[in-house]
Amino acid sequence: FTVNAIALDEAQGQLVDPYEGQKDIKDKLLRAVGTPRERFAEDALRMLRAVRLVAELGFGIDGATAEAVQENALNLKHVSRERVRDELVRILESKQPMDALILAQQLGILVYIAPDLTRGIGVDQNQAHSYDVFGHLMRTMQHAADKGFGFDVTLAGLFHDVSKPETRRWSEEKKDWTFHGQEVVGSRVTKKALTGLKFSRETVEKVSN
Repeated sequence: FTVNAIALDEAQGQLVDPYEGQKDIKDKLLRAVGTPRERFAEDALRMLRAVRLVAELGFGIDGATAEAVQENALNLKHVSRERVRDELVRILESKQPMDALILAQQLGILVYIAPDLTRGIGVDQNQAHSYDVFGHLMRTMQHAADKGFGFDVTLAGLFHDVSKPETRRWSEEKKDWTFHGQEVVGSRVTKKALTGLKFSRETVEKVSN
């Protein structure tokens, strides 16, 4: 990205900034160097890194760069899960994890990070909840981050209702949705998802519990 394609020429005491990275920093804009498609073809993880930098810096993404992410999202499935995990960790440790993961969904890359989360999009809950399952997960995660509850709780917040979609049933008696056993199923789904992302056994057990 242009914002980290800046160097210092110590001999001359000058900044070398061939891609106007300083201007993009001032404008709070994340823009790929040169042709975005080529940059993402070189390393698909850069697409997830873009989302992570948005979360950490509060920047926006240049239109051409965002379009290239959408067009090349499929290539993220070829990136090692360890590298994906490391970027997800940094997103969850940022101040704006909800904005980042919603952006990841909009750009079509969340499904290559944690596909179970996307199943909650558009799945209405019962009357006690104002948002669909996906929105509820995002806000619970963000609340944990805002309160400084720590990484494990933030990660647990992200997955805590992950299995509401497959356990949702309509109750004629209550005239509302029920989710019986969703916490048991959700714990298993979370454990599998975090294991797949190569989290430590300690983290997997603590968060899934």
